[in-house]
Amino acid sequence: MVDPVSILTGIALVKKSVDFIKSNIATAQDIGDLVGHVEKAFEGQKQVIKAREKKGADPFATENVAKEIIDARLAQEALYEMKLLIDHRFGHGTWSYILEERKKRIDARKEAIKEAKAKKMKKQKEIYDMVRMAMIGIAVILFVVVAIGITIKFVLAHPVEGDDKSCKLYEPKYYLICLNEGRGYADTQLYLDYQLQKDNWIIEKD
Repeated sequence: MVDPVSILTGIALVKKSVDFIKSNIATAQDIGDLVGHVEKAFEGQKQVIKAREKKGADPFATENVAKEIIDARLAQEALYEMKLLIDHRFGHGTWSYILEERKKRIDARKEAIKEAKAKKMKKQKEIYDMVRMAMIGIAVILFVVVAIGITIKFVLAHPVEGDDKSCKLYEPKYYLICLNEGRGYADTQLYLDYQLQKDNWIIEKD
């Protein structure tokens, strides 16, 4: 069964919580039997205060100012009445004890939220650092692979001058001759062309 007090808000929640305590305080064996409704009364007061600052409300409108002031005053009076009832039933100072304990719980909850956020941010930073290091590692590996590939292509793939088995030292024309006929034919053709260019051709051309 849903507690009817739990579905109320604002000043209605404050009033209903006080009414519940009035009706049950005589039979309550421990303050713990009532502390839940004390908390609801504070929650109702908090909602009353927030209502003053709600977005879109005109704070200078007469009807809004009157309602906000009246609700806040009624909430304050209801909580004061609650204080008197509890102190009378359980002894002077009980209300102050409740306020102190409530503040401790609120502070502990805030600290827990703060620590949870700090842990979450730390975890996110650790994940970010891991991803960043992984990306750097991949980039370094790719750089090394590319560098090795370039070295193989442009250094190791081109034998040094004097390698008898390579045709890549020749210009395109002689390169094809070398591939088809061998390096000896390429050297012969290169020599003949060289002599022709020097006008020292040993065979007369037709």
